[in-house]
Amino acid sequence: MKYWKKWACALALVLNLGYAPTNLQAEDMPTIIKVESSALEQLDTVTVKPSEQTYTPTDAADILKAVPGANVNKNGPMTGIAQYRGMFGTRVNVQVDGLNVAPAGPNWMDPPLSHLAPAQLDSVTVIRGISPVSAGAESVGGTIKAKAAKLPFATGNKVEFHGNIVTGYDSNNSAYTVGGQVGGSSNSDRIQLHGNYDKGQDMKAGNGRDIVPTQYQRQNLGVDYGHQFGSGEFNLGYANERVDNSGSPALPMDIIYVKGNTFTAGYQSNSDFSGIKWLADMHYMDTKHKMDNFSLRKVPLMLGMMNRPMARYATTNAKDFAYNIQAAIPMSAGTLKVGTDGWVVKHNADVFDPNNAAFSLQNYNNVTRNRYSLFSEWTSSITDSLDVQFGGRYSRINMNSGQVNSSGFGGMLGTQIKILENNFNNSQLSQNDNIFDLTLQFSQHINDNLTFKIGGARKQRAPSYQERYLWSPLESTAGLADKRTYVGDVNLNPETSYNIDAGFDWKTERVYFTPRVFFKRVKNYIQGTAVTSGAAYNFRVGQGNMIRGGGFCTANPLDPFCVPLQFSNVDAEFYGADAGFGANITEHVSVDGTISYVRGKRKDIVDNLYRITPLNSTINLNYFGENDWSVTAQTMMYGKQDKISQTNSEQKTAGYSVFNLQGRYAISRNIEFSAGVNNVLDRFYQDHLTGYNRVSTDVNGQASAVATGVRLPGEGRNYFVQARGKF
Repeated sequence: MKYWKKWACALALVLNLGYAPTNLQAEDMPTIIKVESSALEQLDTVTVKPSEQTYTPTDAADILKAVPGANVNKNGPMTGIAQYRGMFGTRVNVQVDGLNVAPAGPNWMDPPLSHLAPAQLDSVTVIRGISPVSAGAESVGGTIKAKAAKLPFATGNKVEFHGNIVTGYDSNNSAYTVGGQVGGSSNSDRIQLHGNYDKGQDMKAGNGRDIVPTQYQRQNLGVDYGHQFGSGEFNLGYANERVDNSGSPALPMDIIYVKGNTFTAGYQSNSDFSGIKWLADMHYMDTKHKMDNFSLRKVPLMLGMMNRPMARYATTNAKDFAYNIQAAIPMSAGTLKVGTDGWVVKHNADVFDPNNAAFSLQNYNNVTRNRYSLFSEWTSSITDSLDVQFGGRYSRINMNSGQVNSSGFGGMLGTQIKILENNFNNSQLSQNDNIFDLTLQFSQHINDNLTFKIGGARKQRAPSYQERYLWSPLESTAGLADKRTYVGDVNLNPETSYNIDAGFDWKTERVYFTPRVFFKRVKNYIQGTAVTSGAAYNFRVGQGNMIRGGGFCTANPLDPFCVPLQFSNVDAEFYGADAGFGANITEHVSVDGTISYVRGKRKDIVDNLYRITPLNSTINLNYFGENDWSVTAQTMMYGKQDKISQTNSEQKTAGYSVFNLQGRYAISRNIEFSAGVNNVLDRFYQDHLTGYNRVSTDVNGQASAVATGVRLPGEGRNYFVQARGKF
């Protein structure tokens, strides 16, 4: 059967199931259309609130699947890395409460969105298409903003007490969660405690077998104080987070702990005497991380060393200071935004052998990446129906690394690692990049139902610290999880992206449709390219012989396992389209959904880019009852992905569809229950954006659902129940 026929059958099944949207209330009928895109002044955004979803996932990044063009790369249960229109990782400007967050793990075991549990999350907002310069620096892949939940100030003269409680249970991995906020407030001051606790066992695939190790445990606790006065609001906050013994089977190691402290401060004004609105945010984070390959999984063996265990552990930390100061100045013809922001980060990572005290390797030593930016942005109405936004941003990125050292390597490996070490230490480690962003966007209001949008931009991104300072062939690559080892290049150039984005918003009382098309040409795109000679290659061949045994890499010198990749500047392009849509069928029945397509390919050679999401669509059929209840049937459909990266030895994936049934019931305005079944048919499938399995058995001998080297499967059938309450 042709694949489009499978999609048609899936759609027919969904329509027969009688689905309901996850974010619409019965009182919204009959005009229940949720318009995704706002006016140009509001940055043309899509906002998803966990409190409006029937099912809230454990990993906040999974919420992105509800947004056109957005998705998530997964290497473990809480390692979701945001992807937007084919770009992911440091190319996407992900912010938590208005500021960037530095993962402590060089393999992004703690990506930015993992620092907010869904119970603490107010919303996730995706800026569709080109993000304005006021939204942040290095946004070649777009901007995503996560906002923490905060309790309100009192509305009268008496002290009020408020709280939000979220709890839930998932059958698939016997997981439970509890969290929320509780506090008191007057009309001028408020204080809240917030926290959560999540724990889950190994997840089961569609065949009922365990995917090991995918257990997790997370907890955090914090306090937030706010003071409100005539001209604005001031906030102070502290949070402590900890993740323990959490699996990441697509990466070389698992999380033993991630623990850190975050201090925040912020101010937002209504306006001063001249009408200027001020915004200022800052945070300081100190996060420590330990990982290993023997506590949760079976220790890999070095076959060329008489099956000697290759046990490794690593300790890392990141110190992160960020600030953002903006002023919005009203003028007769529009609004001028000006501001400055900065992000100062320091990384360390060291690798050890628990069975050999002499072995050590400084993966990253006192690596600093400091970014300072200035921007100006003008938004104006040229006519009553035509809005324009124009902005420019300059950023200076200063990077440096301390000299590295290694010990405990014997024989030729010891010789080759010292050559790599000396080459790195003698290179120009201090690097500075000047990058510039320019954006121009128009919004033409045709009538009450139709608005056209078009924009263009030049965006830049400087290399990440992994791309520049990974000096020996390792897999600490910000979660690429492609089974390849990499080395960096201190002399990399910044990426430069030229973007065009166009589309329209059409909405009536009963129907909406918000399509966009986009094209992006990227000069100096940073991509791993094969290294087949020199010290890095020689080291990897010797290491590969030791791991595989039998002189494997000597006999197979071009096998991908034996050939490291070096981060290099190439040319690339992305293009595609995405849309949100919905319609009221009757007073009680509606349909809504998204569809997304992106193509990413190299332009310097004939090849595709790595880990690009295939054509996909989500369709919801919704029924709203008379007495505060609703039922939703959902299908999530993904096409096959055969346009894969040969450079990254990427594997093809087949298309699949997953059906979910979910329901909500509101006991009162303040208490709500939801329950349902995800993956109703217990389908075994492999998401193209998951990494490749590295684990044969866990530390207790439990076998994984898939062989090593095969893409990790998705979650099998899951019965869930969740409850939300507020006072």
